[in-house]
Amino acid sequence: MTANHAGYYRRTVPAYAADRYLGRFNVMIAMAIITMVLVLAMWIPVSSNAGIVVFAALFGFTSGTIVSMAPALVAQISDVRRIGVRTGTMFTIMSIAVLISNPIAGALVVQDHGGYVKLQVFAGCMMAGGSVFLVLTRIKLTGFNLRVKI
Repeated sequence: MTANHAGYYRRTVPAYAADRYLGRFNVMIAMAIITMVLVLAMWIPVSSNAGIVVFAALFGFTSGTIVSMAPALVAQISDVRRIGVRTGTMFTIMSIAVLISNPIAGALVVQDHGGYVKLQVFAGCMMAGGSVFLVLTRIKLTGFNLRVKI
């Protein structure tokens, strides 16, 4: 199986489950939390090549879902006439985060004398923050009712 085939599955299988069974917000929250746990609980302590390969495969699956489902979440909570503007705004905000995070990552690696632990903790904390915002958005939309497919 090539990398393209793996990308196909990580973007379609969770999206199908979200549309058919669980709801987009529920799948996105689950994948964000799983990604955070993978970064904090697996990436930091792993030291073998096999562990890094397993981490990369799992991280690719969960983060691929996050990237591909973000526009669907915006479309779900938006009026049809505002989807384009809101999606553009979302990607603009995301681009600022991407632009700023690379120098931060480099500074953390330098500060850690070539190590990656500080960078890994930073990445996990950012995923935790994103997960919190997703949960708060879901609560705003449906309250504390966990049975709602949203």
